[in-house]
Amino acid sequence: MYLFVLKIFLYSLIMRKDLLIVIVILILFFLVSTPVKPEILIDSNYNSVLSEDFSKKFKYKKFKKNIRKYEYFLPAEPNWKAFRDSMEIINEQMVITIRPGTRQWDGDKKNGTERAEWGFYVVNGKKLIERDKFIKLSFDFKLPEDSSELFMHERRTMIFQLKIDGGKYPGFSPPFAFYINKGGAAKCTNYNNQRKSKKLQSHNHTRLPYGVNIYDGNWHKVEFIIRLGLDNGYCLVKIDEKKIIEKINYDNDLNPKEQLVARFGPYRDKSNTTQQIIYDNIEVGYYD
Repeated sequence: MYLFVLKIFLYSLIMRKDLLIVIVILILFFLVSTPVKPEILIDSNYNSVLSEDFSKKFKYKKFKKNIRKYEYFLPAEPNWKAFRDSMEIINEQMVITIRPGTRQWDGDKKNGTERAEWGFYVVNGKKLIERDKFIKLSFDFKLPEDSSELFMHERRTMIFQLKIDGGKYPGFSPPFAFYINKGGAAKCTNYNNQRKSKKLQSHNHTRLPYGVNIYDGNWHKVEFIIRLGLDNGYCLVKIDEKKIIEKINYDNDLNPKEQLVARFGPYRDKSNTTQQIIYDNIEVGYYD
């Protein structure tokens, strides 16, 4: 609405030949509306914290021990078997297959959701990355060739999320997520400085750039650069070096007392289809 009013105002100035005023207004509008890149991304040191290319042969008994060693964890540890049956290391790549009825949490059945997720702590208050850092997380993924029929539907199918783990706000959306249904999308949730109702949060789903086809059977690189904050949050999501969404100075830290967790693997609404996602080259680090 405000853009429409601005256009009418500018038009009236042009008709009156107040061109200097028009130029000044346009310059000010451009300066205000242009996002300012955080300085940390312009001139800073990048520190790698975790790199996983699945080049070492995984054995499930050792894998479970490595969860503690590398801060890896399972979102629903009692259902280790459900995940183990869904995850394989093939050709030095992590392949996760979700089948109808795959669940890792008691609430999945009640909520009509299914999942096969694997992940690790990114921020937990004691180790890894401090909460106020700019964090970079990237990964490669691909879907089976000609798989569009399995994913081009309305049902939510998330294959990655950075989630505030636990806490007193169940049911709120994760602050950062990536989807592969309906052509793919990314999300940077704005909690709008309120915690009374999850209905008041802004999801900011943004579709992938024109020309990006995630169903082509090729590898695609997804990159998140984020900072948690109640009023200075930051989120930049790219795929194959193309920007999907960027948000600056907003509320994305649902609960500053809880851990931030990276989860890989499908989380979806109940489905009667079997889907497969292949991951590789997971990287996590931060900027000084």
